[in-house]
Amino acid sequence: MSASITRHIVRWIAGPSLAAAFALLAAVSARSAYAAEPAAAAEPATSDPFAQGKAVYAKWCAACHDPGVRYPGTHALEAKYQGKRPAVILEWTDLPADYVRYIVRHGVSVMPHFRKTEITDAELDALAAYLSRNTPRS
Repeated sequence: MSASITRHIVRWIAGPSLAAAFALLAAVSARSAYAAEPAAAAEPATSDPFAQGKAVYAKWCAACHDPGVRYPGTHALEAKYQGKRPAVILEWTDLPADYVRYIVRHGVSVMPHFRKTEITDAELDALAAYLSRNTPRS
């Protein structure tokens, strides 16, 4: 685990929820165990256009962003927005694909960045399409 991630986690532990911080620490630690394993490829003849994006989300994002306060990403967004918008990113209707790509590659707050060796550009495109599916296209 990098020193940057550790610093963010330690800062966050002093914040709103020690239990959520430990869940984040566990998720980040588990992340390194999956780093060598590529996300599941999309089925070639699937009727679901978001299948690959769902697979990437399940592998890399769900541990922190699934619904419920036991998921540190969701818990942090709930504390940040205090009911003014959904804490579950799957429910957002204003999440542009470009923003998803940026946040995944650069990280934000305690969320680490993900390298191309973890989430390929093609997988990131599929993830961005999946997470931004509820966002109107302009």
